[in-house]
Amino acid sequence: MLEHELRELQVEWPETPDIAAAIAPRLTAPPPRRRWLVARPAWQLAVAATAVVIAVVMAIPPARAAVLDFLGLRGVRIERREPQPSRFGQQLVLGHPVTLEQARRRAGFALGVPAELGRPDAVFLYDHPVTGPRIDMVYRARPGLPVSGTTGVGLLVTEFEAVATPVIQKAVGSGAKVEQFAIDGDPAIFISGRPHGFAYTSPNGQTQFEDQRLAGNTLLVDRSDGVLLRLEGELSRAEAVRIAGSVR
Repeated sequence: MLEHELRELQVEWPETPDIAAAIAPRLTAPPPRRRWLVARPAWQLAVAATAVVIAVVMAIPPARAAVLDFLGLRGVRIERREPQPSRFGQQLVLGHPVTLEQARRRAGFALGVPAELGRPDAVFLYDHPVTGPRIDMVYRARPGLPVSGTTGVGLLVTEFEAVATPVIQKAVGSGAKVEQFAIDGDPAIFISGRPHGFAYTSPNGQTQFEDQRLAGNTLLVDRSDGVLLRLEGELSRAEAVRIAGSVR
């Protein structure tokens, strides 16, 4: 009955669109390119999130204290300290070990370091009763810097206020070769051959002899600033002069 009544109704239906004609071009067209996002690994995201949480928590004193207690670090203290002096080369009995910074402060003169070799492996300070502070810098053996048979190290660099040229011949003895020349206008002596003694003149004019041990190949430079530069090692004259020229 209801169906019959519906059929009798005169309804003006809108025109049916051509759906097939509208969809067909889309079915044949290539699919659009998608921009894929590179997903970060889960562990990276977790680390980043953890870092943010820690930064926030540590910024709040009560929370920071709780975290340190939990980690067992509440009693830990962080302190800044100067580097401790190395005792390498102490068998040479050069003085007491200090850091390079301490040596520069206490030398009383402009302490130079061979730029070609960099920072020494150990530094010693000896307060001589006549000449004053004496600084010894010790370098370990390395390629191009062999172990010395007299010192047991690669190179020994000494600086203190004194001169060597007037009296060095008195300590060299026979069998050693002595060459005198100049480096940038400063008197220099290179001693090679047999081990020899070491003598110098202090600022007050007294001659001092070191008889604790004999020295191997040695370069002595009487610098114009009144400081005696001494390099001892298994080096040729050219090698020693090159290293001495890099002292800054």
